[in-house]
Amino acid sequence: MLETVRDVAQRFRLRVPTGPVGLDRPIRWTHLSELPDPTPWLRGGELLITLGLQLDEADLAAYAGRLAGAGVAALGFGIGERYPAVPAPLTEAARREGLAVLEIPVGVAFQDITYQLNADLLRTDAAESRLIAEGVSAMTQVARSAGPQGIVTTLAHRIDSWAVLMDRNGNVHAAVGAARVHIDDARAAALGQRSRIRHPGLTVYGVGDPVRPRAHLIVAARPDRITLTRELARHAALLLDLALNPLSGGDTWKLARADAVDALLTGDPALVERVAARWNLLTGNAAVALLRSRSRAVPLEENALEWCADLDLPQLVSEESSLVTVVIPEDDIARWTERVRLAVTEEGVPARCGLGTAQPLAGCLLSRRQAEQALGIAVAEARPVVEFAGMPTGRLILRHLDSAALTALTSPLRPLLEIDTGRVLLRSLRIFLSENTNWEAASSQLGIHRHTLRQRMARVEEITGLSLTTTEDRVIAWLALQALQTEPGLEHLRL
Repeated sequence: MLETVRDVAQRFRLRVPTGPVGLDRPIRWTHLSELPDPTPWLRGGELLITLGLQLDEADLAAYAGRLAGAGVAALGFGIGERYPAVPAPLTEAARREGLAVLEIPVGVAFQDITYQLNADLLRTDAAESRLIAEGVSAMTQVARSAGPQGIVTTLAHRIDSWAVLMDRNGNVHAAVGAARVHIDDARAAALGQRSRIRHPGLTVYGVGDPVRPRAHLIVAARPDRITLTRELARHAALLLDLALNPLSGGDTWKLARADAVDALLTGDPALVERVAARWNLLTGNAAVALLRSRSRAVPLEENALEWCADLDLPQLVSEESSLVTVVIPEDDIARWTERVRLAVTEEGVPARCGLGTAQPLAGCLLSRRQAEQALGIAVAEARPVVEFAGMPTGRLILRHLDSAALTALTSPLRPLLEIDTGRVLLRSLRIFLSENTNWEAASSQLGIHRHTLRQRMARVEEITGLSLTTTEDRVIAWLALQALQTEPGLEHLRL
């Protein structure tokens, strides 16, 4: 345990003219200096000792401010050489800064203080290193059997304080010790609501991605165990990341999930059966959900994986071209739609979801095509989730028109279909109309500059003769795109 300023004052019987301020600060080292500004050579936590030989009385207030700003634990001021007592301006300035000043009389040698304290501190550092190693070992061992709860419990015991584990939305996963009394403070710290924090000394450690952590570990460090708490909490955050997402094997896991989804969409009965067995989908039907975000900065695949984990669903999630595909067991469809709706409306995730109907596993491709159409409505109408089963009947009628009617409906875009072999213009038109002709949103979805999108739409108008500035022509283009998607070979025209 580190000695505090109070301990040193009592041990060497030193007068404290600044009163009770700063006496509970731990001292990490002692340092002697007669420089007017020694702060470039300080790291914080020191007991700085000086005779004030180069300090004029006019400089004392600024000197105290510099030391406090550098995080000095306390100032030891030797008297009898230049100053007969600690100068009043220094005492007053230090008191305002919360910095304790210890008056060192002529009979106490500086060397005695520094030698004894530094020797004790070295022994304390060695003991602290041993405590850190033992704590890391204990948390690692308990992680295998008790998971996140065991890690947080062991951490709290080792730092002799309390700890809370919360997800990124502030929901509590584990609370140990006095944490139950300070849940509101811990949540405010985790969510960055500093004005609401009443408990001092809280530190938040991100679990997972440092930019967008999957969870937050909040600890309350005791003043005499700051280093121990910091090191053990960092290791605990790493262990929690592994415990909360044990299958996160980077690209290998991502590719495995994508291959499993692709296999289910092939419709090959033998292949589907093998994949279903490996992913615990042995019985029942499944539906396909498609997700898209209006912002490419949103980690939508990670969100979908998190929602699957929340609902204890198989993580059959795949991302391609900013479109996320999720395979969901039929019994969990209602819970999935509610989870997505909650994420969009209350958690602020800018996503849209289209959901196909439940099919036998070999029929997942049909469910996916249905999900594409449902996603189109979700994007166009800014709805969090649209289920194909509840789509407006107009869309369903489109799928049952005869070939002559469909040909007539798609005729405005036939010239574009012949010229646009790469379907770049068709897809750009579809996104543009889906985003209600919003240039910024549509160009963001396509990953191009808005001027490029304007050039593409001008080319569409030139080829088709339609004017995208008129409502009637936009409706004609939209219906033609809807009808085109029902034609064999054009199913890939996705929103």
